[in-house]
Amino acid sequence: MRKSAFVMLVIGVMLMAGAASAADWQKVGKKTVIFGNTEETASITAKENSVSEVAFKISGEWVGLKQVTLNFSDGSNQTIEDVPKVRPGSTSETFSINGGPKTISSIDFSYKAVSSSSLGRATVIVLGQ
Repeated sequence: MRKSAFVMLVIGVMLMAGAASAADWQKVGKKTVIFGNTEETASITAKENSVSEVAFKISGEWVGLKQVTLNFSDGSNQTIEDVPKVRPGSTSETFSINGGPKTISSIDFSYKAVSSSSLGRATVIVLGQ
């Protein structure tokens, strides 16, 4: 009886910790793109939030991000090359902002369809914390 109560307590603490860490992420911006078989570019106007890390979430069709440039409100920028492919509905690994937390003003990215579909639509969501 004691052992099962302890296990339930541990599981409860783990779930609360996971919920707290997930709550720290906020949507910085999003863009729905329609694509073909060529590499294309798009821009996102970001919410004025200071972040120290970013991650990318894809919904819709499977799209690969080739190059992402984060443009900061202080005039500097940071380029992330070859973001690993992210399955639709999943979130990428996190990328740290060089020099600590900064406010993102806009995001430019190039992308290409990963699926065999000749035409598709995907939503790229940029998360920050």
